[in-house]
Amino acid sequence: MVTFIEIVDGPNEGSRFKVEEGLTLGRSKADIIIKDPKVSSTHAQFALDGKGQFVLVDLDSSNGLHIAGRRVKKVALLSGVIFEVGRTQFQVVTVEEEVAIDFSRLITWRSIVKDKLQNLDEAKPSSPGILQSFSPALKLSFIQGIQTDEEIILGYGPRHAGSDSLDIELLDEEAPKEAFELHPGPGMVEIKIKAIGRVTLNNKSIDAEMLKDGDLISLGNTLIKVSYL
Repeated sequence: MVTFIEIVDGPNEGSRFKVEEGLTLGRSKADIIIKDPKVSSTHAQFALDGKGQFVLVDLDSSNGLHIAGRRVKKVALLSGVIFEVGRTQFQVVTVEEEVAIDFSRLITWRSIVKDKLQNLDEAKPSSPGILQSFSPALKLSFIQGIQTDEEIILGYGPRHAGSDSLDIELLDEEAPKEAFELHPGPGMVEIKIKAIGRVTLNNKSIDAEMLKDGDLISLGNTLIKVSYL
C-alpha cells in the first residue's frame, strides 16, 4: 500500500502528496509546500515509527499539529485519519501500488516552481516590456513577518510584488494584491508603490523613490530590508 495525504479544506484543496520517509512539510523551507500563513517555514516531517508505520512529526512549529481540535506532537498516518496543519485540513488516503502511479504526482517545492514558471509563460503579454539588469543586483531580506528569514536576489527588472503575484509573492494576510514594483535605474533600483498607504518605505508613505542600502519596506506585519550586492 502507498500512503498519501490529501487537502480536504484549505489552500490548494484537492491536492495530494505522496508520503515518503524524511520529507518535510512547511510554508517555504520544506519539500512539500503548503501556502498557508499559519504553517511554519518547516513545520513537520514524515517518519517511520517502531512498527514501520508512517507518522507525521511536529518540528516544534508555532501552531503544531491538531486532531479534532487537540494539539498533538505526531499523527499516525492511518487511512481515513483527518488532521490539521495551520488552517489546512488533511485526510490520509492509502491505495494499492499499481493505483499509486496514476493517483497523484509528488508535489514538492520543485514542482511548485515548475508550475509557477509555466503560469508566468502563459501570463506573458503579447508585447512584453524590455527587461533590464539591476546593476548591482538587489537583495530583499524578510526580517519580520510570516516570511522571516527568506531572501530574494533580483538581477533584472521590472519586478512585481503582491499577494497575487507570480513574481514576488507576499504571504502576509494584509498584503495588497498589487503591492509594489521594482524598476531598473542608473546604479540603483526604483520602487513604485502600487498600494499607497498600505505599503511604506522607511515608515513614509511615498509613490516612488530610488532604493538605498538599508531601506525598509513595510506592509502589514512584514518588514523587508533592501541591500545591494
